[in-house]
Amino acid sequence: MSVPKDTAERFRVIAEGFTAQTRDNDWDARTPCEEWVARDIIGHLISWFGPGLEDAGVPVNLTEDKHSDPAAAWEQFAAIVQAALEDEATAESLVTRGPIPGQTLETNAKGFFIPDVFMHTWDLARSQGRDVELDGEFAERNLGGLRSLGGQLQARGGFGPPHEVPADASPTIRLMAYVGRDPGFGLR
Repeated sequence: MSVPKDTAERFRVIAEGFTAQTRDNDWDARTPCEEWVARDIIGHLISWFGPGLEDAGVPVNLTEDKHSDPAAAWEQFAAIVQAALEDEATAESLVTRGPIPGQTLETNAKGFFIPDVFMHTWDLARSQGRDVELDGEFAERNLGGLRSLGGQLQARGGFGPPHEVPADASPTIRLMAYVGRDPGFGLR
């Protein structure tokens, strides 16, 4: 599978991979993200990207609760994000909240939200004891971008120190180890 360049299509592909990991889950299972259980991943994704959608004029009125039914809440939220990214005017709306206020919704989605969903796909799978390989090319691209931040990545507090992995580790494992995830989490 190759990750498309078009932002809306890229989100569709990445969101489908994430959604596949929301089936038959123990939502109270620990995750590779310290202090989070599986349901917290869904809550995190909805909570941090939702305000940007609202800035773009997109109401985020979920009928499903992210705590009691995380899978259904995610599917609703993903549909809202997809529709927003497919609408050119909405995608080009400036946001005042998010990782870089003053950028367009599409830029924030492409640069931050989609990579976050991508990496949390691995976290969610591992919380359930499943192994998953993410798209290698996209993992390499994200790893390169994160490495370019140097020590800023850990200084911001969102990521733990990198784990050592063999040179021949897959792009998925190298990416996740770089952002502080234990490469063997959930498989031991």
